Amino acid sequence: MNWIQIIVGLYFAFVGAYLSIILARVLRQNGRVLERMDEGFRKMDEGFKLIAKLIVEENETTRKEILTALGKS
Repeated sequence: MNWIQIIVGLYFAFVGAYLSIILARVLRQNGRVLERMDEGFRKMDEGFKLIAKLIVEENETTRKEILTALGKS
């Protein structure tokens, strides 16, 4: 091996390590964002279920309970 091949090999080894660190940070950050989105979607689903119950419910006291539950969300 000559010097040029060694230098090029070291260069790409450092670039590969750097990109690996950057990619790990991006994936970790995206994982956190996805977890927050899932949490938000779960809250929305609960709200939609309560609204559906409110529409179907005929008892007035149950409607009031559902409305108070919607106000707390």
